Amino acid sequence: MKLELIDQRGRPQALPLPIERLAALVAPLGAPDWILDLVLVEDPVMADLYGRWYGGEGVTDVLSFSYLEPQGAGAPQLPAGHGEAAADLWVPPADAAGPVVAGEVILAPRFVDGRCAREGWDLAAEWALLLVHGALHVLGWTHDTEVQQVAMRACEARLLAAEGLGHPLAGGETEGS
Repeated sequence: MKLELIDQRGRPQALPLPIERLAALVAPLGAPDWILDLVLVEDPVMADLYGRWYGGEGVTDVLSFSYLEPQGAGAPQLPAGHGEAAADLWVPPADAAGPVVAGEVILAPRFVDGRCAREGWDLAAEWALLLVHGALHVLGWTHDTEVQQVAMRACEARLLAAEGLGHPLAGGETEGS
């Protein structure tokens, strides 16, 4: 997938990883010509989205919205197992004619940065993980059960390792640490 950055923050700041590096993390996912939007928002916007769409309270680090469908006519545009799809995926017919935006990964940088500072976490590693995690959700991955959690974490670790990054939650060392 191709990554497009949409920075909606009032005062954009530098990213902890270059956009080219973030794009490389999602390049093997989905279909090569599909687009994944990485949307950066302020904390109040994230809190509103989290409450409105997920019933959560307060700010969260990442939200994902997939525009792909788990059912469709004919063969899926992305069969399960290809491009890391967790299930067969179809592009909605109305979107098939133009560029396909597979979904959005929305991050709250101020929240993520603050949590990393408090916890002593590597900021670049956390951003990489959140992007990969969100992108996998766009492709149908869930982590509702322990089996799904283990499988998703293994996929995340493999994708991060391909870019020379460890998985922060799996004890993997990150570059620079």
